[in-house]
This record gives sequence, structure tokens and C-alpha cells, in this order.
Amino acid sequence: MWGILLKWDCNLEELAYRSLQSLMSTCEVPFLSISKPYQTMQVRTANVSVANRVIYEAAQNEQGICSACGNNCIRSLCQVNHTPVTLPTTCPDDQLMQGSNSEALWMHNYYRRLLASGWAKDTKSESGYALPGKKMLKLEYDCASGGGTNGATKTYDLIKDCPKTDPQATNGYSLNFLRLSNYTISEQEALEQAIKKWWGVLETKGLGSEYTFSENSEIASFAKMAHDETQKVACAVKNCKDKGQTLVACQYTPGIQNDEKIYETGKVCSGCRGLNKKCSDPAGLCE
Repeated sequence: MWGILLKWDCNLEELAYRSLQSLMSTCEVPFLSISKPYQTMQVRTANVSVANRVIYEAAQNEQGICSACGNNCIRSLCQVNHTPVTLPTTCPDDQLMQGSNSEALWMHNYYRRLLASGWAKDTKSESGYALPGKKMLKLEYDCASGGGTNGATKTYDLIKDCPKTDPQATNGYSLNFLRLSNYTISEQEALEQAIKKWWGVLETKGLGSEYTFSENSEIASFAKMAHDETQKVACAVKNCKDKGQTLVACQYTPGIQNDEKIYETGKVCSGCRGLNKKCSDPAGLCE
């Protein structure tokens, strides 16, 4: 009788989770509903459906235990070579693992669609919701497939050395930046917390009738995410152990300028045709 020792591969679990996240990026179900790795493990009863299948080969005596695996036996279990899974990247310029930049892009477009379709909560609005937008662009991730300088590179460069002072936006970009007092947080959790915080000021502080951008405004972080002329976004995360912090940065291009309109209100997607774009399904974004 012999059996193979199974090992839990956290990297493999993470890869499965991120692959599922990437698939969910095309759906309208918030990715936060996906169970995250490392939190829970459920034991399920195995269902062997093949009739007369040998479940395991029995040993004739104690000396026969592990006889099929030679000397590579520990506590009656055959050991097998284990090669850890290396997580691939989709945009190496931002140093994020596969799925993290997809997650960041999905969150931005999710919130932009929420706003453009009239379902974004606004504490200063009489209805409780911000007015819908007529030409809200669907964002793309700013990473050059053929190499070269791009938003992903520029954004990572802002935080790669764990600066003590807050970085300034790259010329031509708008910047959202956050310091988290946790240097062990995963890049996915860091992105989620940062993006939710940046957008959350719409509900806590409110937009009301003030649709003109100001860098010093309490809702500036929301405005940078919601600017309807912005076309691309790139994000980066840096765990800074020596400082006990994690830095999160996202940059947007074209960046919004002071006194510029955050977004144009009106019937959902009514301005898409003028941009030679079509309305997304479900409605909200021009793509």
C-alpha cells in the first residue's frame, strides 16, 4: 500500500483566484463576491463515480508499505517532486502580478459605469445619486505591449523607492496616491482599499452641482477617476517593510486640469456616437 503526499500550493491557489478574477472582469458581478484565497477551506466528500475503480493498492504486510516509491517515503506516504507555480504577469512594467492590473481596471470601469448610469451615491444630491453621464469613456490599461515608456512604467517609478514624501503626477497625468499602514498587505487588497477610498468621497463628501475640478477639493480623488475624457489608467503597489507601509498609486491620462469639467451630464451614452463609439452593454460607457 502506498499513497502520495499532497501539498497545498498557495501560489497555485492564488493563480486560480486571479484567473477567475480575470474572467469576472468581463461580467457585471462585482469581483468582491469571489471567495479570496487563504480565508476558508472546505472539506468535501469525494465522489468516486467510476464503477470497480481501484481506490488504492493495498500492501500485503507492513513491509509492503511504500514499496512502490523506493526510499522516498515519509510516514507511509510517497514523496513526489514539487515545483512551485510562478505567477505570470500581464504588464511587467507595473510590477503587478497577473490579475491585479485587470482588477484595478475593472474597478475603475465599474465605478465609472455606476456613475454614468445614474447609480453612484452622492450625499449632496437631492435624489441621493449623482447625475448620469452622456459620454463616459471605457478605460484601457496603460501598458505598451511592445515595450517602451507608458503609464505603467511611470506609475511604478513614482513609488518603487518607497519615497518619504508623496509623489507628484507625471506630466500629462492625474495621480491618486495612498499610504497604507500595513507593509504585508497583498497588492490586490491594497488596490481594493485604495480605489474604494478614492471613489468613496463621492458618497461621504458629495459632488452636488460642483462639476468643475479643483486639485484641492475634497473629492479630487473621485474626480480623477470619473473624468469622462480620461482614456487610460495604470496602477502600482509597493510594500515598504522598512517604513511599515504599502504605497498605492494610479495615474490617469489625459489628466484632468483645474477648472475643467469632471464629466458631462445627460442621457446615458447619448454622447457616444459623437465620439465614434458605441454604448456598452449594460449601458454606461462609450467603448
